[in-house]
Formats: sequence, structure tokens, C-alpha cells
Amino acid sequence: MNILVTGAAGFIGHHLCCALSSKNHVFGLYHDMPPRSVVWHPIRRDVTDRDAMLGVIVDREIDQVYHCAAKSIVRNCCRDPIGCLQVNVIGTASLLEACRLSKRVQGIMCMESDKSYGAGPTPYKEGQALEPSGIYEASKACAGLVAKSYHDNFQLPVFTIRSANVYGPGDPNKSRLVPRTISRIKQGKQPQVTAGAENFLREFIYIDNLLEAMISLMEVAPWGEAINVGSGYTMTVPQLIACICDEMGISCQSESWEEPGDLLEIPSQSLCLDKLHRLIPDLTEPFSISEGIRKTVACST
Repeated sequence: MNILVTGAAGFIGHHLCCALSSKNHVFGLYHDMPPRSVVWHPIRRDVTDRDAMLGVIVDREIDQVYHCAAKSIVRNCCRDPIGCLQVNVIGTASLLEACRLSKRVQGIMCMESDKSYGAGPTPYKEGQALEPSGIYEASKACAGLVAKSYHDNFQLPVFTIRSANVYGPGDPNKSRLVPRTISRIKQGKQPQVTAGAENFLREFIYIDNLLEAMISLMEVAPWGEAINVGSGYTMTVPQLIACICDEMGISCQSESWEEPGDLLEIPSQSLCLDKLHRLIPDLTEPFSISEGIRKTVACST
């Protein structure tokens, strides 16, 4: 099978390309960041260019698409809202339109985010109202709605995933909590907790568990649906930092980091996973956060 993965140079996209390459012919689309050592076929294109996307799909005879390309650093999205919306919303629409015009793509997965729910009631359920407030959150909610509209209007075989916070080895984005904390400790610096975020609750999922859910859902073919994907394991930010410190064998006091004024934080995030387990009843039990952190730290030293 010929598979296209967008955002292939990013954390999730790179791991996904590697996971799919053992049984498929995988083409990884990237734009700004060159890919690391790969076992798949890299293609440099702009996901917002519909004609370029159509050319890739037709020329490579693409059967399935995993759409992971996005502007994903929240504070950068706040500072460049138009750039964020261009990639996350128009990029999604351009790709889906290319898939529609090609008349050959059999399945499409679009990465949304649990942040689409905003400060809504938790655990988040797929049927509840989306309440995004930040630019990044709004862009991902819009992308999910665009995907649903392409299914409803054109019967395009597409579904979206609203994922919890993903972590694991090889995350190049040092602004994220897990790689940033590990990196700072290795440099002899104190971990940082955003001022006022001491009680913020987050759900975390290890990268391998996310990949299994993504690939399994493509097989189930839940077209037109949005599905929460998480682990069921939550921690506050300080608890996660303490878990990393324990695994790295140090006793560490976190320092407070003053939040940028344009960064909007959601106090509590967790997911209802009933729909996921109904669709994939034999899904592997996810790693606990401590197990996942142990594997992440082991690959980071």
C-alpha cells in the first residue's frame, strides 16, 4: 500500500513513517525541517499548495493519508496567528481537496487535538461543544470541522483524532514539557514550572500507544467521526517533573517560569476514551506515565 504522511519531519510524523514502513511504501511530506535518517521516501512540498498535494497523490498513487502537518508550538501560533491558521486550517482544506479530486484515496486521518475542547467540562467527550479560545486551539478545532464537512458533503473517507499530550523519545520540540525538562536536567539546570500552572492537570500518552491507535483506527474506518485518543493517565505538571527527576536519579527543585502574556493555558485536560475502546476493544494497554518516562529517559541519555 502507498501511504502519505504529512508533517513527516515532526515528532509524531517521523515515528509514524517508521512504524508504517515495515509493511507499506511510505512517502513522508515535509516543508521547513529536513527529515532525520529515514527508511521512507521524503518529499519536500507545501501542504497549503493544493496542486502540489494533488500531484503527489496522483503521481505516487497514494492509497491512504495520515495528516500530521501543523504549526504546533502554541506560543508561536499566538505570535503569528495568520501563519498558524494558514497551515492548520487552509493546509488541511488543501490536502482534503486534493484527496477529493484524486478520486483514489481510500482513507484519511487528520490529527486534531484535545485542546479543541478548550476549558470545557472534563473528561472531554466527543459529542460535547468545542470551546477553543487560543489561536492554536481554534485552528485545530477548525481543521477538525473542515474534515467533517468534507465527509458530510463529499463522502470523503476521513476521520479525526483528538489526542492527549504525546511524549516519547526523539521529540525535537524542546518547548514541550517532557523533552524540555529532560534537556534542562542534563544541562545541570532546574526544571521549570509555568507560574500559576502548579495545579494544571494533563493527560499524557506515550508515542507508541498513539501510533497503535492511529493505525488501528484507519483499519476500522470510522469515516466522519472524531475520536479521543489518550491513555487514561493524568498528572499535574509538577508531578510529571518529579517523575522525570526520579527516573533520572536526582532530587531537583523546580523554578517558576513567568508565562508569556499572550499564552492562554487550559487548567484541566482529560479524555473520555469510551468511543476509542468501543471501536478498538483489543487495543494494547497503554504504558503508565512512569513506564513511558522510563523509556523516554533511557533513549535520551
